[in-house]
Amino acid sequence: MKNSVNINSVLFLLVMLAAGIASCTKMDDFKKYVEGGEISYTGRVDSLKIRSGKNRVLVQGLFISDRKITKCKIYWNSRQDSLIIPVTRNLAVDTLRKYVTGLQEGSYNFEVITYDAVGNPSIPVVKSGIKVYGANYNASLINMPISDVSLDNAVATITWGGLDKMSGAQYMDVSYTNTAGTLVKEKKAVSSIMAQLANYKYRSTFDYRTVYLPDSLAIDTFYTEVRTGVNARTDVTSVYIDNPGKMDPKSTTGTKFLPVSTSQGATVNAVVWRRLAGWTSNAQANNWGTGFDTFGTWVERTAEGVTNFGTMSLEAGKNTATSALNTMTNGKIYQTKLLPAGEYSLEARVGNASANSPIYFVANVGSQIPDVNDLKAKPTMLNISAANDASYMQIVTSAQGYNIAISFTLQQPTTVSFGFVATLTGNTTTNQYLKISGVRMKSLVF
Repeated sequence: MKNSVNINSVLFLLVMLAAGIASCTKMDDFKKYVEGGEISYTGRVDSLKIRSGKNRVLVQGLFISDRKITKCKIYWNSRQDSLIIPVTRNLAVDTLRKYVTGLQEGSYNFEVITYDAVGNPSIPVVKSGIKVYGANYNASLINMPISDVSLDNAVATITWGGLDKMSGAQYMDVSYTNTAGTLVKEKKAVSSIMAQLANYKYRSTFDYRTVYLPDSLAIDTFYTEVRTGVNARTDVTSVYIDNPGKMDPKSTTGTKFLPVSTSQGATVNAVVWRRLAGWTSNAQANNWGTGFDTFGTWVERTAEGVTNFGTMSLEAGKNTATSALNTMTNGKIYQTKLLPAGEYSLEARVGNASANSPIYFVANVGSQIPDVNDLKAKPTMLNISAANDASYMQIVTSAQGYNIAISFTLQQPTTVSFGFVATLTGNTTTNQYLKISGVRMKSLVF
């Protein structure tokens, strides 16, 4: 028993001796790293912000806690790139403000470390996912679309098409010439649906671009390409169009399309069909009655939520009373006017239309509008002068409530017919159709 105790005691002493040797070794290693005292960290930069820009960023921060700071180092690209900033502490709170330039477009992580005179660093302050913008971002920007420009009493009114509110668009830079011949530059808010240009010079044009800020802290603004030469045309609808209807069915101004008579018509499929007043319509267009050349170019319908709205109509099909009327060949509704020389835009509000049907909106030199096949055989023209020169477009979109427009230029006073032509095919269960809520004409007279 005694020998056993002695052996255990010897083993215990040996273990303690080994632990002591190991402990001394570790302590000696630690002393190598802390020779001269404890580990000393420099005070780090406070309130760090890194603001995005165009191929650059702005680094901002405060030096508060440590007056021994002598320099600051900014790292990026996984510390492959860096920038050293000398620091002289003068106040209780000193400011860091430094641009990092020459950066490629993309996303970056930044580290900012401060140092004292003997090289002791601070704990790094890291900012991740900082965006740098450049040519690719600039190319993606959309200039504010314009849905309408009109001129009345020397005031040009622009109706904007609208942009995504989250896109970063701030305002539009608009340049135009006023009635005194002076170039005027104005900023127009993105949040406004409309903008007005006062004392606008007739027959002049305006330019504009849209200004973007990528994010709320960005240091640089970006600009779209300038759209130049935009015309402000005078609304001449009341001068050259009879019974024009309403471009906006919900508007409290204007008058919806009127029929020739409210006492004459034909009731088919529980709907009363009449003739449209003020417009020429051929026999094929008036196919709702006992035969062709009866009624059909005017009907009441629900337009964009407005009930009993008087509408211009071309429709064939779903006539269960007289199936022979379910096909319309070159049905036409148009007006003919002598127009002075100038640039014109002719616009219409489509209440609804069947998709991809042979339906055309046309302005044609002469006393009537062409047949569908004649239009298909020739290109649309901007400058029209000779007989049967035409500017036209096919109405292909099936949707309710949208605007369409054609433009044409006359070099001299010219008789022009404008309106709609369609060849529509249906049967007792299917139909093709065009519903128009209003037509408008604008001009820039030479």
